[in-house]
Amino acid sequence: MTMSFGPSGAMVALLTPLDADGRLDEHGLERLVERVVAAGIAGISPNGSTGEGARLGRERRIAVATRVRKLAPDGMPVVSGVPLTTLDEGRAELDDLAELGATAALVAPPSYYPLPDESVLRMYEALAGDAPLPLLLYNIPIFTKVRLAPGVVARLATHPAITGIKDSSRDMEYQQELIAATADAEFAVLTGADSLLVASLAVGVAGSITAGANLVPELPVGIQRAFHAGDFRTATELQRRLARIVAACNAGEPPAGWKAALSVAGVCGPDLAAPAAALPATLRATLEIRLAAEAIA
Repeated sequence: MTMSFGPSGAMVALLTPLDADGRLDEHGLERLVERVVAAGIAGISPNGSTGEGARLGRERRIAVATRVRKLAPDGMPVVSGVPLTTLDEGRAELDDLAELGATAALVAPPSYYPLPDESVLRMYEALAGDAPLPLLLYNIPIFTKVRLAPGVVARLATHPAITGIKDSSRDMEYQQELIAATADAEFAVLTGADSLLVASLAVGVAGSITAGANLVPELPVGIQRAFHAGDFRTATELQRRLARIVAACNAGEPPAGWKAALSVAGVCGPDLAAPAAALPATLRATLEIRLAAEAIA
């Protein structure tokens, strides 16, 4: 089976609006999707790290992905996160995602046991062998403690069901190695680092899936448009503003700062999935001051 999805452009690592009891906030989710779509975002990736996918559990992840697919415009990619625990559960979730109409799945490796390179290769090959939709690899070692080696990624890039990787390592040397290792494949390298977006575009990434696109989607969209138009001055100016906002919102336990910021903006509440907690009041007060300085209120 040949998969045709080629991820590119400025996509959003969608937050998951929840109420104080941990239930999905349907109205908040609708406002958030409308916000990012209106800004020209290229795709939506729910249930990743910013979306608290690993805390939600499969049932809530599928509920979120189903709702996002209904809210997103026809033809807009929806790339749902799958924080892998076992291959059997991963296959079942991929089937669910294919049935609800997701475009692709962003699959993070399991984090409990150490995972050597050959095991990473076998795991993704096994999952991709009968995958009902395209897969994106997810390199986020800060959470998974697994680094997807460029050589392994290069081998996986030749699989017709594996169409790209989201790299959230913030390691530019590693990212360049990925791009070089997969240059001969139909394979996209995406960045998950808002504050390194211009640098990543300069070394050849195809696009981004970022947290900042929830709050200020016009910035990653604008950076990529300016960069590809050759307007590096505008791209750099927008990058500097985005970096300040990212620094302000990296507060509390992830993604508490981003949810608090969206609460300030009137999009959704600040609550996180249990056992995580919303941003403490003292940190929120500081965040509000920093956001006001960026004219976000």
